[in-house]
Amino acid sequence: MRGLIVWSKCFAGRWHASPVIISDMDVECAASPFQICGSCRHAWPAWDGFVRDPAVRLLGLQSEIARPDFNLLVFEHGCGSSISILCRRLRHLLPQPEPDERPAKLMGTAECRGHCLHLHDLEMCDAPCSNARDRELILLVQRMKKGNPL
Repeated sequence: MRGLIVWSKCFAGRWHASPVIISDMDVECAASPFQICGSCRHAWPAWDGFVRDPAVRLLGLQSEIARPDFNLLVFEHGCGSSISILCRRLRHLLPQPEPDERPAKLMGTAECRGHCLHLHDLEMCDAPCSNARDRELILLVQRMKKGNPL
């Protein structure tokens, strides 16, 4: 199954992400490209072509506090559109394996450094938090953009 993020406005007027599971796409997903720009329809066949494309710029991490598996890396495409990628689609690139137990959610606590509260904050965070691996993805993408190997 594949998850899709749908944005909706809640009563307070703030936008929030809600996951929607689409099960009938399983067979088609194997042959589909990694990502397609929703505006200009440019397609990237694989993750590395997307990440290394000079027309794609990393904007930051959008954290889903209650459900870190729905965290997004947000990019801007040269056509002016934004493209969001679920972090879990790129976590396989990280050298360390996924921990057996998910670290604590620190956002809003005294231990939180506050990096995940701001989309454009691309700094590394050393707090042992549920978002720490996704913040590592930011650094990995930046290294790849500079032409450095994984």
